[in-house]
Amino acid sequence: MQNWLEIGKIVRSHGIKGAVKVLSYLDGVSFSMFKRIYIGLKKEEGIITRVQPLNGGAFAITVNIIPDIDTAEKYRNLSVYIDRADYPEFEDKVYLSDIIGCPLLDENGEKLGELLDFNDYGASTILEIKCGFSTYSIPFVEEIVKYDNKMKALVTTKQVFEDVRV
Repeated sequence: MQNWLEIGKIVRSHGIKGAVKVLSYLDGVSFSMFKRIYIGLKKEEGIITRVQPLNGGAFAITVNIIPDIDTAEKYRNLSVYIDRADYPEFEDKVYLSDIIGCPLLDENGEKLGELLDFNDYGASTILEIKCGFSTYSIPFVEEIVKYDNKMKALVTTKQVFEDVRV
């Protein structure tokens, strides 16, 4: 399990009192649920004191370590992270970063391969599946592959896997 989740990027200052505009990478989760964030590669810790939703999946946030507009400009284009332990658990969802290495099974429970990595291209997420000495890419969409929480495995049919893999 990774320690850090990248949840957004500071794109510019917002106002003159040190607020920053953050482009959120979260779907359906507000920045207001987080109190502690970490900024940049050095993971500088900050406490969120105010959150204001903006258009286009962005938020204006005020952080205790950014007191004014000049300081806010120094944080431009830096990534925003949270500690993985601070992110909520969802009963019906899984974080792909947590299941790297899990098996890909067919409809009979036979192992087809294992999850090597994934790439999120915005429109879809592509899974990289290692099968012996070969690596294949398949889209992570419900019609093709699902994660079975009880079996702790990705599940597809053998035919679908052979049809869509690249």
